[in-house]
Amino acid sequence: MTSHKEFTTSSRLVGKVAIVSGAGTYGGDGVGNGAATAILFAREGAKVVLVDSVKAWADSTKSIIESEGGEAISIAADVTKVEECKSVIDLSIQEFNTIHILHNNVGGGSGNGNVVEATEEMWADSISVNLMSMINMCRYTIPHMRSNPGGSIINVSSVSAMRPKSGRSSAPYTMNKTAVVGLTRAMALDHAEEHIRVNCIMPGLIWTPRVSHGPSESRDIRQSSTPLPNEGESWDIGWAAVYLASEQARFVTGIVLPVDGGFLLTSTPN
Repeated sequence: MTSHKEFTTSSRLVGKVAIVSGAGTYGGDGVGNGAATAILFAREGAKVVLVDSVKAWADSTKSIIESEGGEAISIAADVTKVEECKSVIDLSIQEFNTIHILHNNVGGGSGNGNVVEATEEMWADSISVNLMSMINMCRYTIPHMRSNPGGSIINVSSVSAMRPKSGRSSAPYTMNKTAVVGLTRAMALDHAEEHIRVNCIMPGLIWTPRVSHGPSESRDIRQSSTPLPNEGESWDIGWAAVYLASEQARFVTGIVLPVDGGFLLTSTPN
């Protein structure tokens, strides 16, 4: 199987400024989806704004980018807070004068339980993390994209939007990841005339440091749950984002791109 390091970068994003939320890595060795995306953006020539709630995690990604000759800044911000989203955009403009790419990667939160079990606080937290964070980052980014003119916004959903988790309900998380798809399509129509493309990536069972602490058998189950025999990695999400961010996707907007090894083609429980 080809390693991500064997792929050749092609300067597809030279001259672009990209913001990646959730750009740090949590949980162990390797890189998460946001970090992999940010690193690949930089390898393709973009200047990258790395946003994470824990600055040390963003700084770690920044170190990788700078060690490879790329340019990045790191910002500590909680994107569930409106004022901090605005601050991220203001600091990005202050540093780089413009924004061409926004990659909304933040997600998760306390989204377990069915509609009877999940508390109001759990619903509110899930909405804040998985949906409103994207809305508010877009709210303050789009006015700057209009003056480019144009840009690319990538929202990260989940295969859970199409295949809710079996065995343990996560109704708030599923609802919000489904809402991300609707948000993406609405925004794609709303901002098409402004040359702003809006697309959605739907990751499948991707092996990241965040999920690496589970039992070893869970990794085996994940690997055997997709028609493609190779294991999904954060870099797979990153390469999909590179395409959607680039001019090679200039006529692509409003799509939902599963990066799942064919998982959604099967009847395998999520």
